[in-house]
Amino acid sequence: MSKQFLKKGKLQLVNGGYLSNKKEQPVFNAGFVLAQQHAEYVVTFAKMAKDKNFKETKVDSIADLQREVADFIDKNKPTKFVDSPKEVKQPTKDKLATEALAFIDFQKDSTRVDKINNFLQQFTVLSEFEEFGLFFEEDVVKLTKLYTLKEVVDAVSETIDLLD
Repeated sequence: MSKQFLKKGKLQLVNGGYLSNKKEQPVFNAGFVLAQQHAEYVVTFAKMAKDKNFKETKVDSIADLQREVADFIDKNKPTKFVDSPKEVKQPTKDKLATEALAFIDFQKDSTRVDKINNFLQQFTVLSEFEEFGLFFEEDVVKLTKLYTLKEVVDAVSETIDLLD
């Protein structure tokens, strides 16, 4: 069996999904095929999970509503005889709070990016194929679609919290 060095754009699926070069000769690379099969799962998972709601929600009950109505009616607003003092503006405290929230958001985003990058390590072979190319042997394999690294990255970015 001879090996062929193929780059991005030099592969295609023919006759219902057989992986081949542009001359329609069958080719195979075990790592590439495994990554493509895993990419199919991840991209399909992301598409199907898109419109799903996985968050718990509180169920309203009639008893809770009756309690809320009773509490609302029972609480008569007391008459004000003296006005409350005006709140003191605290720009420094507001700036610190804004900065603290920005730091927390940064930490969340950093953690999320790390999770995405760690998950995508499984697709290094796709990155190498798109950037440099890979050696393929002559063999027959059938795939559904050739997924790009961008498609995989987009799918993982959308669903990383579900894929963990």
